[in-house]
Amino acid sequence: LVTATASQLGGDERNKKTCLDNERLALLLFKAPLHDPNDTLSTWRADQHDCCKWNGVTCNTQTGHVTELDIRNHDLGGEISHSFLNLTYWNTLALSFNSFNGTIATVIRSLSQLTYLDLSENSLYGTIPPELGNLTNLQELHLDSIGRCRVEKVEWLSHLSQLEVLVIDGVSLSKANHWVDVISNLPKLSWLSLQGCELSQVMYPYSSSFLNYSSSSIVKLYLNDNNLTSSMYRWLLPFTSN
Repeated sequence: LVTATASQLGGDERNKKTCLDNERLALLLFKAPLHDPNDTLSTWRADQHDCCKWNGVTCNTQTGHVTELDIRNHDLGGEISHSFLNLTYWNTLALSFNSFNGTIATVIRSLSQLTYLDLSENSLYGTIPPELGNLTNLQELHLDSIGRCRVEKVEWLSHLSQLEVLVIDGVSLSKANHWVDVISNLPKLSWLSLQGCELSQVMYPYSSSFLNYSSSSIVKLYLNDNNLTSSMYRWLLPFTSN
């Protein structure tokens, strides 16, 4: 029995896939321009051929595809590389608590398998790209304190029917008309945090049809630091059903 088990383990090890060359190259291109003061990515080297063993990288053991990148809280700086285009099998991308700069690359739209995306606490700027609406498998989206960013239209959120957690604290929604309609119709959303999003400046937070909407799946709601007044509470009622 012991011999058979050892043999089986050896077979399993031989059948284990290592990372694919194009995905290893994509990760090296992602690393190349970055400032890495803590040598977090020291294992990311061209002579280390199995990127599945690199810090922060997780792969599918059957296919070898990179499925997760988790490099949170390492003081990494630089722009998010377009090399992400070659990493289409990811389900987790966690880059929070670093110093990534530039705009949110619209190439992220190609990561259609993502279920978890966290870009919080960085130094990004510009408009949140509507291409994020292509990430239809997302269950958690964290964009809080990502830098000087804004949302001009929120219709892209309506495509994220699997979304359970949405945190975009510090991102301006002052131009996002009808954001209440869009968010209240996300069927699985249970956690919503819109702290410091300039909600009091939105000219039309909801449409007239929203007044007939009576329920929501949200159980945790955070709206601090938005200068809300009592006259605005009417549209909050559907969010408080749970």
